[in-house]
Amino acid sequence: HSAVPSSHKTRTTANPIQSPASMQNKQLALVTAAFLVSGAHAQCSFPVEIDKACTSANFQSKCPSLDISKIETACQNAAVDFGTISGKPYQFDKNFMDGDTLWNEGTEVDVEIKVDGYRIGRFHDDHADKTRVVWPEYAALDDYLAGTGPSYMSNFNLTETCDLRAVSCCFRGSHGGAFSAPTMNADVCYQDLYAARRSSHVARGWSFHDSDSAVDTAYCVGFAWAEDENTDSHHYRGNALFDVSFANAVMKGYGKNVPGAPLCGCVEMMPVVTNVECRKPEVKNQKHSLTVSGNGTYSVVSDIEVGIVNCATSGSNNLVDRYLTEAAATAEELDQLKKLIVGSEGCAASHDDFVNEHFWVKSTDIKRHQAIDDTKWEIIVGTGTRFWPPASYDPLERDVAFRALLGVSPNKIVRRVCDSCLEDWHDIYYKRLNMTSLPPSDVSFVDYFLSNWTSHNNQFNEDFQLFSTYEDAVAGTNPWRYCNFETNRGTGFPRDCGPQFRVGCQWNSYTKKPCGPPGAGSHAFFVELP
Repeated sequence: HSAVPSSHKTRTTANPIQSPASMQNKQLALVTAAFLVSGAHAQCSFPVEIDKACTSANFQSKCPSLDISKIETACQNAAVDFGTISGKPYQFDKNFMDGDTLWNEGTEVDVEIKVDGYRIGRFHDDHADKTRVVWPEYAALDDYLAGTGPSYMSNFNLTETCDLRAVSCCFRGSHGGAFSAPTMNADVCYQDLYAARRSSHVARGWSFHDSDSAVDTAYCVGFAWAEDENTDSHHYRGNALFDVSFANAVMKGYGKNVPGAPLCGCVEMMPVVTNVECRKPEVKNQKHSLTVSGNGTYSVVSDIEVGIVNCATSGSNNLVDRYLTEAAATAEELDQLKKLIVGSEGCAASHDDFVNEHFWVKSTDIKRHQAIDDTKWEIIVGTGTRFWPPASYDPLERDVAFRALLGVSPNKIVRRVCDSCLEDWHDIYYKRLNMTSLPPSDVSFVDYFLSNWTSHNNQFNEDFQLFSTYEDAVAGTNPWRYCNFETNRGTGFPRDCGPQFRVGCQWNSYTKKPCGPPGAGSHAFFVELP
């Protein structure tokens, strides 16, 4: 136990003996203050008690003369601040909601999550059903926001990103060990990275997901609330947020967010998915009692029994299907939500809508950014988006390894894949015709491809041919018709060679900057495996 900081130590002073007159004056002051309070609220009976949400409107319905701001402060003080539940600083809570802590990605062995998150477990077991949780605001953000608005976490900013009044969390696995993985209930369609930029730290972009792939499924769960603060869905939305986020992670061991998306956030910043399970507050009992002290301080004592349950016990429990009821939403708001939670057959249409909204046309070029089968092709080296270090940085060792691979290659094919090149240069197949005329062992043959494309022991249409497809290379059909070689050292494959005629700036180099764009800034070399 550390010592209490001096700035927080309790200061005690001797209480001087008071005269009877001074004690009478103090008692008179207390009686006078109590009289003034009772006079100001003469039509009220204290304590003022209500059996619905702790709001100024509900208390004023019993005692109209009560001060609105003081009621709101008293109700806030009677609840639990979401930001205090984990017992960790704001940055941890933020990173957790973004999917970037051991509570998200670790295994049971890594983190012993129930130990590290013991405060979550204790709150869940002892307090969650007995208190109201206030929507998360963090004093740590006060200086950053400089009084421009409430100190909301960006994931749950009610003034910027929560127009539809709905939140979801999407989990893609569990921590293993004693924890079971959640049952996946949604296909992930796509993520607009701009919408989640304050979580993914990527300014803009998008990611499309394959709805037929098991890796692009998730367990998504969320809730919605009405705009009226006097409703249970609005009043206890903080409790619902605790249930779908921290409770699922610590009590059930769920984790692993959708790549590029936060774990939890307002639905506007979350990935477009086919389904979100609906949860809601169920208030079994609530009683709030307000008193006013002699000095005018308002205090509220709450007796609450609240749980978070599925929105529907039978039929559809999809958030879309329950939205009009749970959020008292308009038809227009429902239409907007349906663009984010699109239903079982909606991924393909949502892809098309997103592309159309951005005025994009799908490329017919299927070679760019293609995945290369590493059971058929051995990567030699790559740069840019296809970066791959060479097997050795020693030139001789690198060349020996390259010649050995080419020697056992069934069709003696070297392949260059270039994502940044012009379309006809995306995929080039160099087929060696004459293995007996290879350069001498003291000359680096692999360097012909990397930075010094030369005709020595490498004559076009005698020692090698170039092709645009693997099928043509194997069959020896449709070879390229033009090829030249470097005149300045440092220019690599394929110089200005082309299917029909000379085209420049599609060559690569590992000793000088290639020209372009478009050029060979992102490419990799492969050798066909046996």
